[in-house]
Amino acid sequence: MMYKLFIQGIVQGVGFRPYIYRKAKQYNLCGSVKNVGNGVEIIVNDKDFIKKLTDLPPLAKISKYSIIKYTSKEIFSDFSILKSTPSKGETALPADIFLCDDCVKELRDQKNRRHNYYFITCTNCGPRFTMIKDYPYDRPFTSMQEFKMCPECTNEYINPYDRRYHAQTIACKNCGPKLHLLRGTKDLSGLSDIETIQKTVDLLKSGEIISIKGVGGFHTTSLCDDKNVIKIRRLFHRPHKPYAIMVKDIKMAKKITIISQKEKILLESPQRPIVVLRKKNPESFFIASELDTIGVMLPYTALHYLLFDFLKEPLVMTSSNLPGEPISSTEDIGRYFLTHERRIINRCDDSVLKVIDNTPFLLRRSRGFTPLPLQLPIKCKDTVAVGAEMNNVICTVKKNKCYLSQYIGDTSHYETYNYLKETTLKFIHLTRSKPKIIACDLHPGYNSTIFAQELAKKYHTKLVQIQHHMAHVASVAAEHSLTSYIGIAMDGLGYGDDGKLWGGEVFSVYNGNRFTRIGHLEEQPQIGGDSATIYPKKMLFGILSKILTEEELIKLQLFNDKQTRLSLKLLENKSNIQYTTSTGRILDATSALLGFCDMRTYDGRPAMVLESKATSPLKFEPIFSKKDGVTILMTTPLFDFLFSSNAKKGSLAATAQMYLAKGLYMIAEKTARKNNVPIVFSGGVAYNRMISGFLLQHGVLVNKNLPSGDGGICYGQSYLANLSSREKTIEN
Repeated sequence: MMYKLFIQGIVQGVGFRPYIYRKAKQYNLCGSVKNVGNGVEIIVNDKDFIKKLTDLPPLAKISKYSIIKYTSKEIFSDFSILKSTPSKGETALPADIFLCDDCVKELRDQKNRRHNYYFITCTNCGPRFTMIKDYPYDRPFTSMQEFKMCPECTNEYINPYDRRYHAQTIACKNCGPKLHLLRGTKDLSGLSDIETIQKTVDLLKSGEIISIKGVGGFHTTSLCDDKNVIKIRRLFHRPHKPYAIMVKDIKMAKKITIISQKEKILLESPQRPIVVLRKKNPESFFIASELDTIGVMLPYTALHYLLFDFLKEPLVMTSSNLPGEPISSTEDIGRYFLTHERRIINRCDDSVLKVIDNTPFLLRRSRGFTPLPLQLPIKCKDTVAVGAEMNNVICTVKKNKCYLSQYIGDTSHYETYNYLKETTLKFIHLTRSKPKIIACDLHPGYNSTIFAQELAKKYHTKLVQIQHHMAHVASVAAEHSLTSYIGIAMDGLGYGDDGKLWGGEVFSVYNGNRFTRIGHLEEQPQIGGDSATIYPKKMLFGILSKILTEEELIKLQLFNDKQTRLSLKLLENKSNIQYTTSTGRILDATSALLGFCDMRTYDGRPAMVLESKATSPLKFEPIFSKKDGVTILMTTPLFDFLFSSNAKKGSLAATAQMYLAKGLYMIAEKTARKNNVPIVFSGGVAYNRMISGFLLQHGVLVNKNLPSGDGGICYGQSYLANLSSREKTIEN
């Protein structure tokens, strides 16, 4: 009797078919295995064959399978691997991963034909998503299609017992992509890859900046000394934004940073993310990172390993893109380029993580994770959610699988807005979606909202707009399969249900999508609208106007005399002033008050500098008021305390952060205790170690596999949009 098994999950591009072949041969079974568009199909004469699959390849994962009896006129006398066939369904495409240990050994083995080959990979490692055009995941559907295999590679490719059987990245020095060192259009390459790499390192040591083509885009690279980092800052017009560094190994990382066991595990994980680590000396590498932390990553390609054969110090490795634009995938930015011939089909930035209280927080979910799906706790209609404006990520949803895109960025910029459109359409195609719901933010002015409206018209489907902070807390609830909970959202700004700017919110939620706003921060004036996010002194001036007299404000000299009088006039007339409950703006204003930061030159800068400077908090209990049954955490008394205190600035910085964490928690905890429900927390402020540390220590739940910032918004949007849709279906 023959049986047909249909297996879904991460089963393409991870060595799954040769694994099945070897298993069948081990047990003398007959049948076949092949990729179909949305999974793997196995015909086998063993009803219990699935039980034998106990030692899957390192990257494979079975999420779902079915078994039925199979009748056919064909007589099976052996087991074989068949050619892939397309399908209308979706499958979990593989993510880009690190260079495995076996390939590293071959890279170092002088007798191996891939010794010192910069593009060495196998079935268990290397590029995946960034080179995929379509699926099934076979070479003709990747950018490796352009490279015809030599006889030796072909023999490995067709041998089911070889580690490179059907490894779509298979290549060698004879037939694979070539490495080139360019100055503009002039080729400076050596006679071999190693000679080219040596020339690159010589240029780096002489003080040159090199743009190096990686897995999902270019890195702009230099030595970490101040002079070279300043050159990169000038090139990209980024005077302060922290840059990540790549180190040779953990030993080199430990010389610079403090690394916990959890952080070490993340650094060495197959995803090889950037991990934000505390510096041993907060003033070290200050030009690369003005914070007390620095992003660190380990080599994850053969090219990286080969570069560090000639280096004994870290390298700055920052995404090669101008502010507001997507990462570059071609030789656009810089003078020198270490590049190769494999085309990047899907751009993909490095992923970034930060550990707080032994809990990993994803700041950016991209290379190594995309496009692997996350589960939703409900069955959904085909959905497209386009996320928020900043730090944008989109997703498509099929049934209960949510496919999050790579990091897209700030969609207020034209180039990134086009990247948003391109990525969304690519994911709709790759997941074979037939959109029935388009979800987006409530803000009417976001480019993502405008694009969502276009999609709704194109697919003749409904548009569901989801309030920003509700999407934040719902993303945590969905990850933890909660329907009744208290949600704390703390971030920069989001468009509220009342048309005002929210950002420090507490919600009581039941039935998954019944939200009641039970608490928030005190509304504070934001002078000059959005310009107050760039110049935090404007936010500070508005808050202090509630405490100080006009004469005292003038004496402070936050601005010149003309600007001070203009600000006072705006406050008096209440013109060009928005009121906000934003946590981010309170942190920004605190940073300005303490003299840490008076201009935001990158997203979150004032608050991040404040976090870096904080030491131990002073005792200052939260102060509340009530309005229409809603509890308000007052922030004016906090500034009154900070302004009049003679304590050290580090303590005052800590006091402000603890005040916000404790105050919003107290509002949430009172209702959570009464209703016997858990508390969840999300939003960009979740990356603050003091605030999240306090909440985690009090049992508050946070995102597990999603960014807490706007990179996780689309997941929450999808969840709430489908809950809303289900209700309307039931009502009808």
